[in-house]
Amino acid sequence: MKKTNSCTLYVSGMHCGACEVLLDKKISKLDGVKNVKATLSDSKVEITYEKGHVPHIDNLNKNFSDLGYTFSEQPIGQAKVGQLEIAQALVIGIVFIIAYIIVEDTKVFAQFSLSNESTLPTFFVIGLIASVSSCAALVGGVLLSMSKQWNQLYGGKDENKRALPFALFNIGRLVSFTVLGGLLGVIGSIFQISLRMSSVFIIGVSIMMVILALQMLGVSWAKKIRFGFPKFLSRYASNEQNFKGKYMPFTIGAMTFFLPCGFTLMAQTVALTTGNFFLSALMMLTFALGTLPMLGFLSFSSVRLQKNTALSGTFNLLAGLFILLFAIFNVNAQLNVLGIVSASDFARSSSNENDKQQVASVRVVGTGSDMKQLAFIDAVGFEYFPKNITLKAGIPTKLTVNNENVFGCAQAMWLGGLYDEVLYLSGPESVAEFTPQKGKYKVSCTMGMVDPIIVTVK
Repeated sequence: MKKTNSCTLYVSGMHCGACEVLLDKKISKLDGVKNVKATLSDSKVEITYEKGHVPHIDNLNKNFSDLGYTFSEQPIGQAKVGQLEIAQALVIGIVFIIAYIIVEDTKVFAQFSLSNESTLPTFFVIGLIASVSSCAALVGGVLLSMSKQWNQLYGGKDENKRALPFALFNIGRLVSFTVLGGLLGVIGSIFQISLRMSSVFIIGVSIMMVILALQMLGVSWAKKIRFGFPKFLSRYASNEQNFKGKYMPFTIGAMTFFLPCGFTLMAQTVALTTGNFFLSALMMLTFALGTLPMLGFLSFSSVRLQKNTALSGTFNLLAGLFILLFAIFNVNAQLNVLGIVSASDFARSSSNENDKQQVASVRVVGTGSDMKQLAFIDAVGFEYFPKNITLKAGIPTKLTVNNENVFGCAQAMWLGGLYDEVLYLSGPESVAEFTPQKGKYKVSCTMGMVDPIIVTVK
């Protein structure tokens, strides 16, 4: 039995669990290497190798430079973002901010939030982002490493036949994300997840997004937190040696459902809250379709976006900031659903007096046991008016909502704590009847994106 030695090297450029699997997979293929264990939390890799096959740092840096990894014998301090990367990110960021300001009034982004009621295009966008992250390096690495074997097995120089395994891979991926995504919805239906519980789940997903963004931005403590399936399953799914045969590309594509991508796990968690097989399946299918353009590009051109380290750094900076802002926005929306203090309240307190003076006129009719208070809300476009309503506790209330071309999630009004059913604004007028108890409540849409009405019950 050959003697073995081991060494510990430190790695700069690790962002998430996918980096662990990617490093394990590639280093283990080096001559004389017996075992590899990469750890994101410490940004290091432990290598066990046969005597006489010492892994040289210069060779490792040369082989992994295109993936953005740098090896060292000493702990590497937090990588500093280069001035060029910051400048590129600022220019691109400013362009996006200007574009956002221009289209914000159109409410195009009104349906862009991650929850079990998010639009399918939202999941497509998240898929696009995932497809150019380190997830792409892992899934793309499997594709590229199998290309030679598949080319030989499927016809050599015949381009049509060579394209078949890559097509099977992507079809397998789409099928598994659809079927397994649907099963997540079935699991959610068994537990009958309420809107409030769903909001808690979404806040959890958003916290995951914040950590993922901080990992992409290189924040050291965030790297100590790992999301994903057990390592043994992720490594098995990423090892192409476990899948051989003419129809194995389909199986490999299907197994990518279990690879440790934070974006995938985020979408899977949201799908779980739907409680509906078909909706959950559509969400995960749309997410997978979002990853398809880049994976198709990788499949048929064998080129990865992350190969250019300069562009990779700028992308990670931009994507990290975007995800961070998206997550904060998402948390704020779900706090509105839960009726908890949110950034919307602080924005309201600093807004002009017009919002503060918008108080609904409430009429009290009848006497004794027939007493009832009548309140009115106008739902216009993507807003609810007035911004403040004051009711008396213990008196039956009839709330009438006038619908004036309301759209998006604003069509599903949520009066948490007052009326525990979704009030759908499908006609010109919708009515909710309830008996309020003392306290403060928020009226928003079921996604929490409509600027909430504050209901004070005295």
